[in-house]
Amino acid sequence: MENDDKYKILSEGVTFKPSVMGVISSRQDYSFTFNNINNKLKENTHFNLLSFELSKATDHIEKEYIATIEYLSEIYRLNISESSVEDLRLEEFGLANMINEDDFNTALSQAKYLNIAVNFGKKPLDSFHFQLKVLNAIVPEASLVIDFMSFRLLSGKWLNLTAASYTPPSPDYLYALHAVYDEKEEQTQYWFHTHGLLRCGLVELEILNTSTGAQQMHDLVNHIVKRFLFDPSKEHEKFTAGFDGLDINLTWIRWEEALKDFPASILGGFQDREGDNNAHSEPSGVLFAIEDGHLISPEIYASTLSNNPILFVSTEETIRMSRLAKERYSYFLNTFEKYINQPKKSFFQKIFRKNEPNHNQWCFIIKFGLVVDDANNDTEREHLWFSVISANEKSVEGKLLNQPYWIASLKEGDIKSYPIDILTDWIIYDPDGNQYTPDSIYQLIENDDEY
Repeated sequence: MENDDKYKILSEGVTFKPSVMGVISSRQDYSFTFNNINNKLKENTHFNLLSFELSKATDHIEKEYIATIEYLSEIYRLNISESSVEDLRLEEFGLANMINEDDFNTALSQAKYLNIAVNFGKKPLDSFHFQLKVLNAIVPEASLVIDFMSFRLLSGKWLNLTAASYTPPSPDYLYALHAVYDEKEEQTQYWFHTHGLLRCGLVELEILNTSTGAQQMHDLVNHIVKRFLFDPSKEHEKFTAGFDGLDINLTWIRWEEALKDFPASILGGFQDREGDNNAHSEPSGVLFAIEDGHLISPEIYASTLSNNPILFVSTEETIRMSRLAKERYSYFLNTFEKYINQPKKSFFQKIFRKNEPNHNQWCFIIKFGLVVDDANNDTEREHLWFSVISANEKSVEGKLLNQPYWIASLKEGDIKSYPIDILTDWIIYDPDGNQYTPDSIYQLIENDDEY
């Protein structure tokens, strides 16, 4: 299929690329038999198995099964097969989260792994969560998860916690954002590009030929991906990503068109997209800023982005974050109570670039969604971070860490108490500076019986 056809299909909201993921058991004796897989899918209460049968395809050496499953009112058809671990080149994959050495070595010692391919439905994040639930249902004691779409590895312990949840994981797990750079004549050239969005029915996204504001450009792509998952913009269509006194306006055009206006030698140029099965030649949108009707590099927003502007987050993503933060709030509270008597200092100062953090302390920060002044409805909220002073099952008292834009009665440094009902996110930092969020809390709890 030519790329023109692929862009057309994607513009119609249809996906052409299945999501392919694998999982390796931690048990040496695990058997991927028809009866074993069928029974585990039947027993799972998170979805409804409609049919399970041996594939009639003749081009597979290994056995392949076809499962038809209903999940959240959508019907999915999954291709399930076993493959040889020795055929995997795990060293070529990145890490999506923390995987301990024992689990990695256990995975390498196995002979077979399970492979699942499925086309996503209308809500990519729900579909991704569903695929994880199926992987975990069949292999409940996973050592490693392989995401062939984002070229990354995931923790089996993360899989177990995520599959048990009723709230999808962060969109960050749906894709990888690669930052390729080249140093030339004392200047570093960057190429930021994603992998994994095609399975979501979206073009991949990228920023080409930048040399300043690398961190801000990286963060900008991540932000736009989360917006596009719920409200994608069409090619050449202007969209507003944020506000800092003035709108932050962007658009995208396909890479085949964008490269015509760049020097041939840049990273991400035609030479980096040649060859059969080159992932970089698939449909991808190059991001541009729009100023006075002209398309220019997003680098113009580097300074604005470094000053913590308001970035618009979709209502769907805000709700998802809040649901997961609440669902796993008990982990946050247990950790806070465990270390409450230790000296504390706001670790969030690092985020606002004020001071270096004190690495000898546990630090707890929490985000609340507060209704803005003159709001037209209850959904118009500003999401603000607080350093936690005290907490219980129903409310949290904290010190406001940033100056609100749209709530005149609040100022940075105010100490306030709010109910868990309006909680939208939280972060824990340990004395070594490690960060634990609702998505990564498995790293802290996996060996602690208190949880």
